[in-house]
Amino acid sequence: MEYSSLPGNRTMIANFTETTVEVLTTTLRPPLSNQYENVLDHLKIIYALLLPPMIIVLLIAVIGNGTIVISAHKLTSPVSPYLRLCVSLAAADAWAAFLMMIGLIVNSLMPVMLGIKKQTMCFDAVLEIFRISGMLTSDMHLFALAINQFIGTMWPLKYKMIVTSRRLRLLVFLLWIVPVFFTASWFFVIPGDGFRHPKCNFVFYNRFAPFRITIFIVFMLPLLATLFIYAIILNHLLKAKAQFNKTTEATGSTKCAPRKNHVNSRLKLVWTTLLIVSTFTFSWGICVCYFILVCKQDCMFIYMHHVGLYAGIFFGSTVNCLVILKLAANPFIYTLRIRAIRRSVESFLGKKFFRSGKKSGCYGAERSSFYNKSPVCTTTCKLPVHTPLLSTNSYTLCHEDHSSRNESSRGVYD
Repeated sequence: MEYSSLPGNRTMIANFTETTVEVLTTTLRPPLSNQYENVLDHLKIIYALLLPPMIIVLLIAVIGNGTIVISAHKLTSPVSPYLRLCVSLAAADAWAAFLMMIGLIVNSLMPVMLGIKKQTMCFDAVLEIFRISGMLTSDMHLFALAINQFIGTMWPLKYKMIVTSRRLRLLVFLLWIVPVFFTASWFFVIPGDGFRHPKCNFVFYNRFAPFRITIFIVFMLPLLATLFIYAIILNHLLKAKAQFNKTTEATGSTKCAPRKNHVNSRLKLVWTTLLIVSTFTFSWGICVCYFILVCKQDCMFIYMHHVGLYAGIFFGSTVNCLVILKLAANPFIYTLRIRAIRRSVESFLGKKFFRSGKKSGCYGAERSSFYNKSPVCTTTCKLPVHTPLLSTNSYTLCHEDHSSRNESSRGVYD
């Protein structure tokens, strides 16, 4: 007798963000067959091996990203739009890690390991709304970061007029609210499904169309647009760097050094953001592809038909481990690559767990925003005013008055 035909057995597809594998719910009616008991015993062993380390890593992700968010008030003004978006993205990662941890406990640990039965699926529905919306929020944050850097690179003189504090606050608010309302609407609009079902069973979730394909499209379009935008930014900055190198070699002059350093600093920030985007692509992106390929109805691979129980365990756990590792890695990327965030965390923690930094007059106090803002120093040292990056048609403009600019105006990172 096949596992899927066991009397009274009901399975729930492991959603693409929350659990490691196909979750076996406990709405079972006795007597249980020996085959089912064996399967349940095997699942308990697998879950006992997988769940503890995954929960521990998720807890690390919550603490790491949460520390960045909590220490954000230590960022020295003016805080650049790039840093504000990074802090908001860290908050989204902390929220996603927390929800995944709750999902593992509620949908895997409790029903399979502890044998606790669920009376309704309402809590699962709420959890799923916030999980999917959290993933979309992170995706939209990366797209917003790309737009922000694109404007600063291509139109530096207009950057402060376009990216204002008021618009940025509104953008961050929309990045958090819109995905929640969009996802929640699916659970309310379908008659006899979702929250309109007595037990909140969301059957639409297990179908390829229209829900899964819609989530796939909404996720992939901003991600692909983000990658395309960064390709344009990289091309622009690499051309500027090559032109500076050519000019310096031809003239032997160091007058272009400040602008060249500024281009290099922007390149470093772009590479940092691309590192975050690439890890996001190879974690959440793969997860969404698995979500669209494997389901119970109409997908390319039907669960328990093309993909068996243990194959689902392997693929599901692999995909979710990628997401978990990505969420845990982001705090290290922020603190190691972005100097301002590292300093704010050091300041918040009292530098207890960090090496003492430089003791120069501006260390820990000097700050500049990424685009067209003046460095700020709370001590008596003097820093010259920073000007924006050269425009697309002014690669070779290197004036004498630029040569005296301090290298501390390079950006918010090392």
